Amino acid sequence: MKLPDHIKRHMAELATGQELYWAGGPVRDLLLSRPFLDIDLVMPERAIETAKKFAKLIKGTLVILDEDHGVGRVVCQGCILDFSEFRDGARTIEQDLRKRDITINAMAIPAKTAIEFTEDALQGQDRFAAVRPCLIDPCGGLPDLEGHVIRAVSEKNLEADPLRLIRVFRFMADLGFSVAQETETAVRRLAPTVTRAAPERITAELTHIMKGHRAGQAFRQMQSSGLLQAILPETREMAGVEQPGFHHLDVLDHCMETLSCMDRLVRDPGMKFPESRPFTSWLQTHKGLIPALKWTAFMHDWGKPAEKGEKAGRVTFYNHDRTGAEMVRNVARRLRWRGEDRDFTALMVAMHMRPFHLLSDFRSGGPSKRALRRLIEKTGIHYPALFLQAMADSMAGCGPLKPAGLDDELAGLAARVHRFYEKRIKPVKKAPRLITGKDIMDTFGLEPGPAIGRLLKAVESARIEGKISNHSQAMELVHALIQEDA
Repeated sequence: MKLPDHIKRHMAELATGQELYWAGGPVRDLLLSRPFLDIDLVMPERAIETAKKFAKLIKGTLVILDEDHGVGRVVCQGCILDFSEFRDGARTIEQDLRKRDITINAMAIPAKTAIEFTEDALQGQDRFAAVRPCLIDPCGGLPDLEGHVIRAVSEKNLEADPLRLIRVFRFMADLGFSVAQETETAVRRLAPTVTRAAPERITAELTHIMKGHRAGQAFRQMQSSGLLQAILPETREMAGVEQPGFHHLDVLDHCMETLSCMDRLVRDPGMKFPESRPFTSWLQTHKGLIPALKWTAFMHDWGKPAEKGEKAGRVTFYNHDRTGAEMVRNVARRLRWRGEDRDFTALMVAMHMRPFHLLSDFRSGGPSKRALRRLIEKTGIHYPALFLQAMADSMAGCGPLKPAGLDDELAGLAARVHRFYEKRIKPVKKAPRLITGKDIMDTFGLEPGPAIGRLLKAVESARIEGKISNHSQAMELVHALIQEDA
């Protein structure tokens, strides 16, 4: 990280006059050569007062994060500087660090020294060797960083803030490290306490996991420790629910595997979609929805235990898509999801079987224009996400009855849907209407109301399908529809 010169200069002056440290995340990331824009500055007292003065000096914006605990934020030129006091009565930086969550987040460097490391001073050097002489590390964070281990500072610290139980797996997934056995044992013992944390905080940690590339791995380990069941008790019902021969896993393991497959697809859609541009474009344009897409992968079959039945000697799960969508909404309410995430995930879960239903038509030259239009009308611009979900679902199902070449067929169907969108739907959406609501009201003597909107929608649908192409044909269609209603 390169600090702007005036921030660097004023921070050095500030560090000269008082006890000030970089602590936690920026120290960890500095040692790992990871980029960071947030700097946690820790001091014995008067953090908010110091933050106010610093904000004036560097012409930054001050935000009071927690007045009771002395935490203030200064934002300037893309840099975020968080000022906080030693936590929970600590009198020294060592005592403060011993109150933190995991060892690799419990290291500090005197701020004046740390400033020197923000440039290219460590380029080509052994960072651990360069930083070790000035590193304050009472909990053994550096050996754990070298050994790629996530270790809790203490079980007592995990118990003090149950959200830290999730953070163990967040950092495991984020860094690709392993969890120390004693820490996993502590998490298993404390797992039931996680619901004491605020739902919004739980969601924030889970969202961070879903943003990364190892969400499936993290959820598996959370499930193994009992933490996932405490947060999402619905998962208990899914374990051991067997599925037909398309699958090789029970419902819970299949959902876990689908999440891992989605991790891979988000990294590289081209691994399964030869025409990958619609998918890479959607992922780039809708980065904020990627966690919700991962949730879709994990939750798509949640409705199966409630809908399990039998017909002609085979297991069925009729309507599990609709039941699953309602379960999504229940979880979203409980964990206080954003409305956009809730609605997107519920829609994708409700529709996750639709691509598979269209495959029989695809094999015989379809689907029809009507079927393609209806699919895209339901998903809107998110149809690439629906096919990412379908592909992850297919990749995770490797039972003996899975049709050969199913993944390739899904990719071919997705390409056909995209071509229909580009050639039929986009041109119609961009073109002027063939008729207006006023045309309908004036010609047929109708009053304003929902019926006018339905007629205009019918005209647009017929135009997309190529059934009409001009004003006269549109008016004829409206007349016919009115006559049918009459």
